[in-house]
Amino acid sequence: MVVANAMSIIAALKKKWHYSVENPGAGRLVYREGNREYTFPIYEEEGVLVLVGVPSSQRIHFFFNWYRHPREFSAATRDRILPRIEQHLRAGGARVRVVTREEREERSFEFHPELFEHRARASELLEEAGYTWFGDYSSIDLLNEEYGLEICGIQHERDIRPMAEALQRGFPHWHHQRVCLHDQGREEGWTLSLCMFPSRSCGSGWYDGD
Repeated sequence: MVVANAMSIIAALKKKWHYSVENPGAGRLVYREGNREYTFPIYEEEGVLVLVGVPSSQRIHFFFNWYRHPREFSAATRDRILPRIEQHLRAGGARVRVVTREEREERSFEFHPELFEHRARASELLEEAGYTWFGDYSSIDLLNEEYGLEICGIQHERDIRPMAEALQRGFPHWHHQRVCLHDQGREEGWTLSLCMFPSRSCGSGWYDGD
């Protein structure tokens, strides 16, 4: 009886920590462990897969369905999950680099000049979607801390979603979105922010437009 109980406990532990890693589309990697799911941004840079070490969304499976379950991504959870994902990717022959928020904090005063190139690309994407600078929006600002861009002075609320979709086609690993309305000041109108890292106000992301 004791042996049987011990085997049952071991089997339960194995089941609890069973995990899988999937790539459902460009810019996204999904890690599932038990009844929890974590989505991470991922992209390729100079032949290296870069995994962003902060999940952009979290879900829990409960009563035959998945539900959003934003929560703090603890150090213990991070130290368990990230090495597993890295090992999985390396097993497939990929070169992997993990970028965490802590690493960027150490370089908090470093400027990211490549964001200027991203801004130019964002302008092209918006123009291809039918939106013009100074006509439909007033400027594109850099978000160095969160690593992203902010489209300012959007004139019509109806344009926010199609503009976000156009930008996501060019930056599929920028999962976090925020929408704000400025009714006074130099750039009145709507502001749309897209970035790779979440804002400080929430450990699981800003407003998600999905």
